[in-house]
Amino acid sequence: MTDSRKPSNRSASMTDHVKEAIESDIHNGSLLPGDALDEARLCERFNVSRTPVREALLQLSVQGLITIVPRSGIYVARLSLPELFAMYELLAELEGICAKFAALRMSRSEVATLRAAHEDAALSRNSKDPAAYGAANARFHALIYEGCHNPFLKSQVALIRKRTQVYRQNVFENIARIARSHEEHGRVVAAIEAGDAETAVEEMRKHIDGGGRDFAKFLAETPAERFEPTAPSTTKNKGRPARSKP
Repeated sequence: MTDSRKPSNRSASMTDHVKEAIESDIHNGSLLPGDALDEARLCERFNVSRTPVREALLQLSVQGLITIVPRSGIYVARLSLPELFAMYELLAELEGICAKFAALRMSRSEVATLRAAHEDAALSRNSKDPAAYGAANARFHALIYEGCHNPFLKSQVALIRKRTQVYRQNVFENIARIARSHEEHGRVVAAIEAGDAETAVEEMRKHIDGGGRDFAKFLAETPAERFEPTAPSTTKNKGRPARSKP
């Protein structure tokens, strides 16, 4: 008996592969806000038909990572500065709630793992390695998201971080931010270890707010074409993209 699900499963697998690869390119800076995407070149790159490429692009569009402009093109989504700051403001509140729930709900073993991750991050702090500390920072926050034991809250934080990652990826190039971040993490860990939900909220908010100030300085040095204009426009992202990549 033939399994009729195999072709669709294969198509879904190809779509996922294309989607994850493009998403990775956006997150690691290979594709930047405003960069154009070309269906034909993507098909050639992944050696697939247009169907999985189009499905992947549609899914990325729903996530807000790319913008599809009829009769114009497909672009890595740009955010306006007000949108970015609004997202960061909300992120500070949501991360604070994550820390609060983590202080109340984390098991002893989860808290021990968080403490160990924080201490391990000291190695990349001491070596002043932005990439290594960025990875350690992501692991630290991921443990708190898991420790809050609220899947919906976790998904909302992940969505905001995913939307803003392309703008945040080089924040730790500021070496001073690495040291401040690690110190702030230490205060969050201490509050969670003590089961002090109120202090955990406060310290996490301060941490995200502090990162936001450094983030604002970083954005000030980012070329204007990477941002969506705040003035009304008839066609979003229309015009000459900063770069064009496959």
